[in-house]
Amino acid sequence: MAMLQSDTIEERILYWLSLDLQVRALAERLLQRFAVTVGDLPASAAHHHAEPGGLYRHSLEVALKALEEFEGNMKMERRPDGSVDSFRSSRNRPRWQYATFIAAVCHDLGKLFDLEVRGKGNKWCPIHEPYGEFGRRTKTPVACWRSDRQHGAHAWSSLVLLHHVVSCEDAAYLGTPRLWHLFSSLAEGHSKATASPLSQTVSRADQASVEQAQPAIAAQPDSKASLLLQAFHELIANGEMGANVPGGQVYVEGDKAAVVVPVSINLARDRLKIKGIKLPSNNDLYDILRNARLVDADEAGRSVRRIKVQGRQGNTVLLSALIFPADKVVPKLILPTLLRSHFEITTEPVPETAHGAEE
Repeated sequence: MAMLQSDTIEERILYWLSLDLQVRALAERLLQRFAVTVGDLPASAAHHHAEPGGLYRHSLEVALKALEEFEGNMKMERRPDGSVDSFRSSRNRPRWQYATFIAAVCHDLGKLFDLEVRGKGNKWCPIHEPYGEFGRRTKTPVACWRSDRQHGAHAWSSLVLLHHVVSCEDAAYLGTPRLWHLFSSLAEGHSKATASPLSQTVSRADQASVEQAQPAIAAQPDSKASLLLQAFHELIANGEMGANVPGGQVYVEGDKAAVVVPVSINLARDRLKIKGIKLPSNNDLYDILRNARLVDADEAGRSVRRIKVQGRQGNTVLLSALIFPADKVVPKLILPTLLRSHFEITTEPVPETAHGAEE
């Protein structure tokens, strides 16, 4: 889907929910409450939708994608004996659709706890009031990301803030079965082991929204991905990273370059730190590169691959690496001067040390 304005995304969401005028009216009021709750806050510090209003836009994108996927599926109600109840399935379909919409809109609501917001000497409490109301009272609130925020905690903490968004009318329309599925979906978050169909739908829509945003972000000269690639270019040009030499950090074959990690990331991190630039943790950086389609991930979506190369003694060495287009990593003037080299991507598991979370 091409990049759309938030109001256009709203219109498309309401279109999907227009078969039942009651649902459309409920959705319009819910979106108004959600907009007041999250205001112009970002969805992440530097990963995706980090601009003002990013959280609202990302949530709308996830809702639209989830509703589009819902349209191709049918939630089947079952009788006590396990057989399908076609009548109830058809009757409750709009309710399951609305539950999908709410789960998608609210999936990142808990991120409000990851932000510290102050205004006129007051500190915002997300439980107490929506961000929009705090902003009206304090006029110019200032937000920053908490250094002690816990990765993934926003999933279950979203439940604590539902009272700002989901009304008694919403709960009554959904009915108890859908309401409990909604709670369960939000609590499960990005967990894949026990995720319900509703959670999986929202998770896929979430990933699609993130991936849609990443290429454009990565293309910006001051993005973390661009700064990392620039550091690689400088390190190779200065001879601080060896390319196509035994014991080197980069192996180029054809149009692909295998960049050994975490050592290469650490070298780039140190170089950028001198310039006052801080990269995200390695795991977050790997996700950014994958979502920006700058590295070749495996079938499971893992960015870090296992490669075989020739070692200093002529023996075969196993390394962990990121696979880039060669010209993204190596300066174009240097590429033709490199010695011939060969690396082989294997299916062996990558050791945990390759995912070190250096800051």
